[in-house]
Amino acid sequence: MTDAPLTPHYARVDQSPPQMQARLVAYLDRAAAHEAITGIRARACETLQIKPGHHVLDGGCGLGEEACSLALLVGVDGRVDGIDNSRSMLALAAQRYERWHQTHPDAGTVRFRTGDLARLDYPAGVFDAVRCERTLQHLPQAETVIGELVRVTRPQGRICLVDTDWDSLVFDGMPAEVLAPMLWRLRHHSVMCNPSMGRTLRNRLRRVGVYELECHPMTMCFTDPAEAQHVVPYFERDLLLHIVGEEDGDTTAMVDRWLDTVHEADAREDFLVALTVWVVAGTVPD
Repeated sequence: MTDAPLTPHYARVDQSPPQMQARLVAYLDRAAAHEAITGIRARACETLQIKPGHHVLDGGCGLGEEACSLALLVGVDGRVDGIDNSRSMLALAAQRYERWHQTHPDAGTVRFRTGDLARLDYPAGVFDAVRCERTLQHLPQAETVIGELVRVTRPQGRICLVDTDWDSLVFDGMPAEVLAPMLWRLRHHSVMCNPSMGRTLRNRLRRVGVYELECHPMTMCFTDPAEAQHVVPYFERDLLLHIVGEEDGDTTAMVDRWLDTVHEADAREDFLVALTVWVVAGTVPD
């Protein structure tokens, strides 16, 4: 085992093996369809105060489902730009958008582009609203990215950041001797480089001048690991091995013991997991 920082896998999707890319896409699709995530996204959308004709940026757009939702709000006179660094994700997002747009002709145009959120290829102040969801936790240059997102938002425009506080992850029904080493491993060797990102969003935005800040901590709670897996990807063996970042004998044994314990807690109806995602929004200054 090494204490060296690991490159976040969600920050380099295109370099992952095809089988793992398929698993990541399947996880994102499951999460997007779950009521916990749809509720978080609905709250985030409300904070953006989007109006018809607006130009909106979805930073780290992934598979593009929220870009389509935003397109419904901006209408035919508006536009949504989706930026991501994964060409494979964007190709799939564009295919899905083309099919979706055929049945939603009144929606605004969505344009997907490959890009680096730390160096956005836009002049200042071109967007009426900007969002970035569950992306900053994976990026080592989070401060630079937030500065860029603010830069491209017009004065008095709205910005909304959504991210997870993985330090808020709690379990019940599982013995400490199994839980403690897994939580340590997830927090120190997992695919995210900013596990506490969610709770820090308010101060990060405040430091770059964003005001009228509103914070919405939204806690998800599950008592069924099969349902929890839709959002908290710690209960599927192959994906969990990918997340903890190393596959050696000790790691595999730890993961197998973890999953056995989860199944035992579920059988006793003792299993519980909770996790908080933060929605933080504000107004960009003049």
